[in-house]
Amino acid sequence: MNDADKLKSMLGVIRDEILPLAESESAKGNDPSGSAVIRSDTLTSVMVGADNRLKNPVFHGEMDTIIRFFKLPVHPSTDELIFLATHSPCPMCAAAIAWSGFRELWVLFENGNDDPDRPVRTDRAMFRKLFGVDGTRKDNGFFTSNSIKKAIAAHKHRDDLQTLLEEAERRYAALKPHEAAASAQ
Repeated sequence: MNDADKLKSMLGVIRDEILPLAESESAKGNDPSGSAVIRSDTLTSVMVGADNRLKNPVFHGEMDTIIRFFKLPVHPSTDELIFLATHSPCPMCAAAIAWSGFRELWVLFENGNDDPDRPVRTDRAMFRKLFGVDGTRKDNGFFTSNSIKKAIAAHKHRDDLQTLLEEAERRYAALKPHEAAASAQ
């Protein structure tokens, strides 16, 4: 599978699987973030999850996905999979991705920098105050973190990919973080 197909497939998983779940959870008052575990060979989803911090403050989208994934009676090895997140993982979620053994992480929105309507309130403070760093290293010995937006911007066929990206961005722009979810952080 070439890079354009990989990016299209990941944006399709975001559009068709993560976003509907994130929209549903957002309507309940949770933060509109989510993630998926996808097969690296077929780029089809194995598990999808979304933020559920109203139930438990540590049930971020990534944690929900990881918990659901490991509850499967049979699941593929994590080194055969890609972890796909709508937003850069916080320190807790980044550590959970590493502990789980995922080797490849793809992110749609990085650290709130490219999604001005969704500033990351606590994540940066957690990284700085707890660990003395500004965020997760892109290549950190546990996994490699990649930006969907940066990969599209650098791709020679970016016009086709840009349309899919803009659709995801429009849908996320309609999902504002809710006050209840913000206070749960």
